[in-house]
Formats: sequence, structure tokens, C-alpha cells
Amino acid sequence: MRYLAALFGTLVLAACSTAPISRNESQTANPTQVPAGAPQKASVDPVVVEFLLTSAATDFHTQSQVDSFRFRNVRLGHVMTSSGAEQYMLCGEFLRGRDDKEWMPFATLKTSGYEQWNGAQAAGFCQRPSVIWDKEGDLSSSLQSRLDSLRKGTGPLPGNR
Repeated sequence: MRYLAALFGTLVLAACSTAPISRNESQTANPTQVPAGAPQKASVDPVVVEFLLTSAATDFHTQSQVDSFRFRNVRLGHVMTSSGAEQYMLCGEFLRGRDDKEWMPFATLKTSGYEQWNGAQAAGFCQRPSVIWDKEGDLSSSLQSRLDSLRKGTGPLPGNR
């Protein structure tokens, strides 16, 4: 509902602008503008972030007998579903085992629970142009620490009590 109100307000303000801009005018960049392709700020509930990190770590822990994983480029984003809801996802890459040299993409999607995808299917989810990326930054170390906690059995994970 907040997004609808914000969208309506933006449209009203845009409609009130009376100064046309000709195509040959150069526009100065506003320092608050986000460059195309740059991560956009999405207001994400921290519980969703914790849930996705914990779900991904749990899935890697239970689905593999490999004793070593490494992660990189782990980030949070969302897409708008056909019903207008936000579907959050955690995307990144992992190496399985100490001798593995090929980084494999993964995606953890928040559904009624969660879904974990690896390989080409994960890349398909994460490379869609409709994904709005959060500015949270790289979450690789957070995911790694959750997986390490599970492997060591050092107690409950954050958000999994």
C-alpha cells in the first residue's frame, strides 16, 4: 500500500512540472540519482534477510556432504510478482570443495517457505532485468558464517530460534 501511495505521489508531482526539456539540452546529474544498472535501495525487512541467509546456509549444509564451501557476490534482491507482491531472493556463487575451480550460481527464493536453485536455473532467476537489487552489499561473509555455525554445531542461527 505504501508503494502505491508513493507511486501516486510521484505521478502527481511529475504531472505538475511545466518546464519541458528539449532533447538537445544537457542535463546535469543529480547527486542523489542512481546510475543505470546500479543497485537500488529496497526497504527490506531484516527478518527476510535473516530468513534467506539461514535458509541458504541450512540447504547447503543438509544437501551436501562436502566439508568446504566458499561464497562470493551474495546479494539480496526482489522482483514484483504478477499479483503485485515482492518476491525476495538471495543470489550468489559458490565453490564446492577445496579443489573446485568453477563457481556455480545459486538462488534462494522466499516463497511460502523457500526454494534453493543451483546452476543454470539459479542464473536464470538472478540475471532477470526486472530484479531490483538491495544496497545491502555483499552478504558472502554472513552466509559463510551461518554455514560454519551449522557445521560446528555452535548453537542456533540468528533468526532460527
